[in-house]
Amino acid sequence: MKKLPLIVIALFALGSGILISWLVHDTRTVTLEAGQWFADQAKILPGFELVDHNNQKLGNPQLSGKWSLLFFGYTNCPDICPASLQTLSNMMNAIDDSDVRKSIQVIFVSVDPERDSPEILKPYVQYFDQDFIGATAPLTALNRLTDAVGIGHSRDKTSEEASNYDVSHSSAIILINPAVEFAGIFGAPLNASMMARDMVKIVEHG
Repeated sequence: MKKLPLIVIALFALGSGILISWLVHDTRTVTLEAGQWFADQAKILPGFELVDHNNQKLGNPQLSGKWSLLFFGYTNCPDICPASLQTLSNMMNAIDDSDVRKSIQVIFVSVDPERDSPEILKPYVQYFDQDFIGATAPLTALNRLTDAVGIGHSRDKTSEEASNYDVSHSSAIILINPAVEFAGIFGAPLNASMMARDMVKIVEHG
């Protein structure tokens, strides 16, 4: 009979420990308005290397420690790309907390490396926001990243010599967490205000 209180105390202590652990590290899924958050199901990115608009390397180390929003397109895109980049610019402007804004980087990844050199990418992305980053790479290197995050792209070209062509590509915006993991996705239609509120939730959740 005297052992019963000890058992009760042990169970209480165990339960308290679980509760404290849950309060300290809440891994519940963040409910988003505009996107999908993978939480504990985030997938680590394989090693990849692009070149940014300043001719500097952009790979896993450059994503570490930041929340990165990746949009894939090309500078000759007539509609989806400029509209999406403008939405991302509006989203950043809608975030009032400067600490949250500083923790987010927007990266435009060109899937048209033949035409989109760093010199072309720099003025293009900075037209939308001076802090936006443009990057690309030869297709073999680029595909390491696009395959990992499920972004499809293909060149619509009637002949190999043609220089005037379109590129079909996915319009989703990919979220990479500070641990360089594929952590979420924003699909069309994009809404700057809802995305801004979502990113505040995500950054504050950690």
